Amino acid sequence: MLAGKWEFPGGKVRPGEALEGCISRELEEELGLTIRRASCFGETTYNYPDKTVCLHFMLCEIVPGSQAVPREGQRCGWFLPEEWGSLDFAPADLKFLESRRKDLEMEASKSALPRKASGRLPDWLRTSFADGRSRVEMQRLLRESGLHTVCEGAKCPNRSECWHHRTATFMILGDTCTRACRFCSVRHGRPLAPDPEEPRHIAESVAKLALKYAVVTCVTRDDLPDGGSSAMRDVILAIREKCPETLVEVLVSDYNADHGAMDVVMGARPAVYGHNLETVERLTPSVRSRAQYRRSLECLEYVATHCDRRTVVKSGVMLGLGETDDEIRACLRDLRAAGVAIVTLGQYLQPTHEQLPVERFVTPEEFLEWQRYAEQELGFRRAVCGPLVRSSYLAAEAYRKAIG
Repeated sequence: MLAGKWEFPGGKVRPGEALEGCISRELEEELGLTIRRASCFGETTYNYPDKTVCLHFMLCEIVPGSQAVPREGQRCGWFLPEEWGSLDFAPADLKFLESRRKDLEMEASKSALPRKASGRLPDWLRTSFADGRSRVEMQRLLRESGLHTVCEGAKCPNRSECWHHRTATFMILGDTCTRACRFCSVRHGRPLAPDPEEPRHIAESVAKLALKYAVVTCVTRDDLPDGGSSAMRDVILAIREKCPETLVEVLVSDYNADHGAMDVVMGARPAVYGHNLETVERLTPSVRSRAQYRRSLECLEYVATHCDRRTVVKSGVMLGLGETDDEIRACLRDLRAAGVAIVTLGQYLQPTHEQLPVERFVTPEEFLEWQRYAEQELGFRRAVCGPLVRSSYLAAEAYRKAIG
């Protein structure tokens, strides 16, 4: 596997084509290389004398036996780590690129789980590549602030679109989770102690980005006495003090059904209190780590009956893990009975080969039917359903519709 730079005459990202797909296609069409997969592990801007470009660093797995054969007039060169310094990057950029390259190489070296829904992704799961400069600016801002986002940590397919529009979901309490759910790519292990300055840093970033609606989630911190609920409260209050007009949505763990911890978060009066059920009851033991289906429902019901009347309760479910239609209906009925007002349904996508494989790709038409069922038959105030829907996708719009 090599990291490289190529220049193609007229090479462009096609409508609906992801950057990784574009690179793989161009390498095959222009150089004769066959790429098994490609991952973008870094971006930065670079100033030429007559123009400024956005450089994307790709890690490409080349099928053995294929060789690069540049056509006349083309340039094909490899940038190895020791050569990156010649591009005059900032030290922080070089450190980030090298760290990301090593992470991807480590992922690729591990044994892969079989992808049961094999083959090319359906067209409806291909996202457009938004403005690279906006993405780089957002990455740089978050990196300089020492903040983590679920956009990167969970490899969200909407991060290009959201970052293009200067929005992000902040992830507090570090980037290491104490649980190891089999659908999630956020690293797990023993986390560091919470950063007491994190609430201030997030509030400053929200102000700098001029966000009117901020989503804050967290890794699960079973190692903390309160599960990290006080840290979530402090972030909400810091944002409200710095940006009084900004609405805050939170997505939290089950806090092991500790009502006191939930009371702490509810006391800060977030606009939306979210906790994801993730999957149907039968699949919960094999998908979620230490979480329980009924316990999550209990937490949601407790919040719905004890929160401020202006707080909306929200939950989310992934489809494509092997659930049946009857199980989805039962799951949605359980959520509605618990008092959930907003529900999100999205397609599960395997973040890396370490997570569970996709059993089935659910069509956009099926998602529209689930939206109709949830809103018209069960009475959810808002159901956001679609292949690329994630918990925080169109969160502000869902909240506005939910409150009428």
